[in-house]
Amino acid sequence: MPWCRRSSVVALSAGAALLAGCAYVRPPKAPTLGIPLKVTALYAVERGSALEVEFLPPTGATDGAVRKTAPQFDLRAGPGGPNWEATARRIEVPAAAPGPVHVQVPAAPWVGQSVELRVRASGKHGRLGQWSDAVRFNVVPPLAKPALKAEEIPHAVRLSWPASSGADFRVYRLAPPETEPTLVATVKTPEYIDSQIQYGKTYVYSIQAAVVSGNSEAQSEISDLISVAPEGRFPPPVPEGLAAIAGVSSIELTWNPDNDTDLRGYYLYRAVNGGSFAKIGEMLTTPAYSDHAIETGKHYRYQVSAVSLRGKESAASSIVEMVAP
Repeated sequence: MPWCRRSSVVALSAGAALLAGCAYVRPPKAPTLGIPLKVTALYAVERGSALEVEFLPPTGATDGAVRKTAPQFDLRAGPGGPNWEATARRIEVPAAAPGPVHVQVPAAPWVGQSVELRVRASGKHGRLGQWSDAVRFNVVPPLAKPALKAEEIPHAVRLSWPASSGADFRVYRLAPPETEPTLVATVKTPEYIDSQIQYGKTYVYSIQAAVVSGNSEAQSEISDLISVAPEGRFPPPVPEGLAAIAGVSSIELTWNPDNDTDLRGYYLYRAVNGGSFAKIGEMLTTPAYSDHAIETGKHYRYQVSAVSLRGKESAASSIVEMVAP
């Protein structure tokens, strides 16, 4: 029947429309609380007259949400104890930028105290995260910036500076072809001798005083940089251990080798029967010599000197003498 067919078509169309209007609806997503994660990698050091603080800001929230805006921070410092949060002094933190957060604050209010420092982040709607682990340190009177002096001495560079009571001193050196200073020594006395040098090169030095107490550290400002270009203005050390023994128609001479990197060689001097010393032959490159130009019964005296690459000659050694056999 035509009417029945039309009724079926209408019914099917209505059913399809009903299904299209009843699409699956997901349950509403719970809003995030936005409580920031705990701040990590908190570090603080006393440097000069300031406390320098650094930490990494959290990148997410406790419910797993990713932060889309920069957090604010609650940074405090004060004596430790059960009432720390209430009594600690709040420190202003600049607006966060990508990467570590750096804060510098005068140390004067805490000098002579044991300080505990913590930080926490403030998230959405001012919700606060957990306090970070504490950094504890003893604040001391500011360490003076060392007044560094440097001078070339024989085969080395000598550094000196006024002492700071109770401090250790870190010695930094920039040597070719380095691009950054290297810590070469930590000393307790206000002097350092750098014998690891090469003539003709320029070395840049700096010094920093430090007082370490448990896990805390106070540092001075790093000294002004000072450059030294050793020129080899000094002769090698005087040779030692000169000895003479009788050989076969000769007098055999030996002495201790000079291991100086600037050594070119040695000059040997001889005097006969009380006469004046005269140089024997050319420069020697080894610490030994066989003197065959001798006459039996004559009295011989010898001395030796060392010569640098730049031609600087040391004083003569002690005298050794022998009557030719």
